Amino acid sequence: MELSRRARIGLALVVALLAALALGSLAALVVNSNGSTPPSASTLVIPRCLTAQLRVTPGTSEGALGHIGVVVHFTNRSRSTCELHGYPGMQMLDAAGKPIPTSVQRGIAYTVPKVPERAVKLTPGGEASFDLGYSDSTGYGDEKCPTSTRVEITPPNDFKPLTIAWRIEPYGGDIPHLKCGEITVSPVFARRP
Repeated sequence: MELSRRARIGLALVVALLAALALGSLAALVVNSNGSTPPSASTLVIPRCLTAQLRVTPGTSEGALGHIGVVVHFTNRSRSTCELHGYPGMQMLDAAGKPIPTSVQRGIAYTVPKVPERAVKLTPGGEASFDLGYSDSTGYGDEKCPTSTRVEITPPNDFKPLTIAWRIEPYGGDIPHLKCGEITVSPVFARRP
């Protein structure tokens, strides 16, 4: 069955309209590191940030009712714009650089608020952050959890971590079931207003 010229033109217009709507929807998911939405869909061709382009810095720890919360920052130290999207990975290390059992949960916790998962565009010097939280409850007698000397933080959608000096001791659970190394992280987000 052959389509008429008028039908082919109509079909081409429908396909073009659907493609434009799809690009517009994707553009709404991209957020600049300053929190603004980019003006056009042309910004969608941004490469993901590679570990070598980033520096990671933990913020100040804040505690509340047996819980610690920290906002951790990725900074684009390269000369190229890149994009982060999703959740970071983490691994605690001891003084010898050996892994300490670490369980990273994605989502919300007492000190990790709900954050929508969005792409964050990092211009050179731009910053994206994520929330990190863990329990540090007391009342476990002589039981202790290992304290990290360093921590590996892997940017979203990458496999090579950045290693920083950072002493943390996540522990919680209920007596007598001590749980060590449980950490909750949010997806990356643009700078908060």
